[in-house]
Amino acid sequence: MKSQPDFHTRAEIDQLVEEIYGTLETTEERLDRRCDDIYFLMDLSISALTSKIEAIQGELVEIQSYIARRPEASATTNQPTFLDRNRSTTLQTESG
Repeated sequence: MKSQPDFHTRAEIDQLVEEIYGTLETTEERLDRRCDDIYFLMDLSISALTSKIEAIQGELVEIQSYIARRPEASATTNQPTFLDRNRSTTLQTESG
């Protein structure tokens, strides 16, 4: 038993095509809005992080220049730190 093919008039086909394009347009608009929502939030977050990084870099430069200007800076750079002295003492104790 053969099924009869569905025949549609030109007006019915035009109506179906119009509905398809309308649905596609609505879907595209929704996706565009969603992408914009995601993009703009990420862009704001990235901008905020960039600003914070720049501020931290500026603070590091200030700290480095402060350390370099200290009179004891040159004298202490060649002296072992507490950790170095502690490690040296530990090694001497272990080796006898």
